[in-house]
Amino acid sequence: MATISTDRISTAHDGPRAFTRTLSIGMAAASVLLLSGCSAPRTWPSVSGSPGISADTPPLPQVVVSALKFAHQEIAKDAPLIYNLPAEINLGAWKTFERDLAPAKAMCPGDTHVWTVRQARIDGSKAQVDIEYPSRDGFYQTVTVHMQGATGGFDYKPAFLQYWKVPVKDPVCQQPLAVVERLCGAAAAEALRAQRVAALPPGAVLSTAPDGISGPGGMNPQPVAPANSAVPPKAVPAGAAEEPSK
Repeated sequence: MATISTDRISTAHDGPRAFTRTLSIGMAAASVLLLSGCSAPRTWPSVSGSPGISADTPPLPQVVVSALKFAHQEIAKDAPLIYNLPAEINLGAWKTFERDLAPAKAMCPGDTHVWTVRQARIDGSKAQVDIEYPSRDGFYQTVTVHMQGATGGFDYKPAFLQYWKVPVKDPVCQQPLAVVERLCGAAAAEALRAQRVAALPPGAVLSTAPDGISGPGGMNPQPVAPANSAVPPKAVPAGAAEEPSK
């Protein structure tokens, strides 16, 4: 455990009072350490070795919806919001996201200017959401929405944006096939199914879960998460976000 040193060495004249003060500081430091940093962040989609969180488990929908709306408002408020959610989502959770993101439109295969939710992380009263968005340079890059101030683990609010000036691949529709069929048509869903089957490794099969979850096996390879990038990020306070690449 970390220790805290005082600004001077206690002498015999300090007596029990100095000892009590030092002990109190040490106990306060221990309390801070216990309240923060003792549990690993929960992620969606889950990553190897980290605790995951289901798409329909509160407060995840509120975190993702708030982050997506905030980033879009700060970067491209005059453009329509077309969103692309991670493949690890069930139809019950999808309905929640669809309702809370309305009137925004879910991505159909072939759509452009799409905002893709790559990963959300919840760690106590703080949360981060990585979103890939269309820059003004004509390619996609990533922004992380940092959120904080949650009370009792709910009602997260955006604090600032963190831009990653690294191009990423164009978005691939990750929606459940049942959703694609309902929103985009049977032909679009069948074409996407064929695309996902073609991308599977040898011996793997596409998920046929009754709720329409496409699952990781049906996803195309995706870019490396921005947290692993060697390029230093640039933090921008909320309400004064840096202008995206022009």
